[in-house]
Parts: sequence; C-alpha cells; structure tokens
Amino acid sequence: MLRVRQAFKTDFPQHKNAQISENDAGDTLQVIGAGFPRTGTSSLKAALEMLGYDPCHHMVECFNKPHQSVVFANLINAKTSPDATPNELNHAIAGVRAALRGYRAAVDAPTCELYKELLAIFPNVKVILSVRDSDEQWWKSFNDTIGCQLGILYPILVYPVGFLRKQQSIVFAFKKRWAALTNRPVGPETFAAHRKLVKEAVPEKQLLEFNVKEGWPRLTSKFSTKDLIPEAR
Repeated sequence: MLRVRQAFKTDFPQHKNAQISENDAGDTLQVIGAGFPRTGTSSLKAALEMLGYDPCHHMVECFNKPHQSVVFANLINAKTSPDATPNELNHAIAGVRAALRGYRAAVDAPTCELYKELLAIFPNVKVILSVRDSDEQWWKSFNDTIGCQLGILYPILVYPVGFLRKQQSIVFAFKKRWAALTNRPVGPETFAAHRKLVKEAVPEKQLLEFNVKEGWPRLTSKFSTKDLIPEAR
C-alpha cells in the first residue's frame, strides 16, 4: 500500500476485503476490464482490489461458483445468436446482473466480452482495455497456455470434473464469438478486432487502454484519483 500511496502522491483509506451486504448490492459495478485473458488480468484484478474495488470478478470466480459459467455463457450465446429473442436476451442480461451483484469490478473472461451490455446497465462505469505489446504477443501467450481449451481434446479430458465441465460452456461461447469477429480461426486478428470494437463502443472519457507493465502512474493517468478510489466503506 505504501508504494501505491507514493505513486499517487496522496493518502487514501485502506479497505478491508469485506463482503458487500444485500442492502449495498445492486448497481455496484464501477470498473470493467475489457481486455482478453493473458493481458495481465490477474495483476489488474489485484491492483483494483488494492484500490478498494474488492471484490473484483475474474474467471477464477467461476471455478468457485460453477453456476456462474452457465449464466455468463447464456448471455454470450444470446448476443451472438441471430435467433435469440429480445426476451431471451433480457433474461440472460438479468442473470449476469444478478451474478455480478456485490462485485465492484470485473476483469478477464467472461465479462471482457460483455462490456457493451454492462456499459448499458452501468453507464458511468470505467472501462480498462488491457493489452500486450502487440496482438501477436497476446496470441503467443494465449496459445502457449490456455489456448488448448479451444481444442477438441481438452473438453473430453475435463468432462469428469464438474466445475471445469461448466466452465467449458464459457469456452464454447467464446470460441463461437471469436470466430464471428473475423470469420477466421482464432489468432492475433481476433484481439485486434476486439480492441477496435471496444474503442468504438466505449466513450473516450471512460476508456483506458492499459499495458500492465506501465504500472500505477499509467493506471491513474486517464482516471483521476477521485475516480479510481472509492470512498471508504
């Protein structure tokens, strides 16, 4: 925390990792991470929580709460499918909103693909588009680590594990969504297309394109300290 204070050159209240009560639940989301997995989202989650945006949603939450995987996948599929009815889409949005109740921020998958829907629900939310040095670097990192989840063997291997089987519903939804972005197999162009869409959809004053290696100064260069640091709970 001392380093963070020095970077901001200001004092701000320390926050305890406390659960938000039902009375506080609802429109609490204040920061959305629109960057793909393998863009430093774990570090970004930790940074936001240090700033008081705890809890911050991340894909790991779906491992502990497997039902969330199905909820998020339903919305990604509904927004991708031309056959989804308005009622189906609204129902899926309501499910995601309920799943995110109590979270102050959300980064990584699956919410990185839901920035438009979340921005419609929370119009004043800040959006952080985490990136790598290049789209090719992102693809290499992704393909060398979690990219195997997009293959045909991984779902078979994890099928006996309940929470991973449910998590695959998100992977399948992402695979379909990403294929639709470029009409090509997933690769560097996928992230390039995603970044373009994010920049078109998010108002400039609410968007920060951020490489985690830029550190604290860059994280607060777009958003003022007042914007990024909520009042003490």
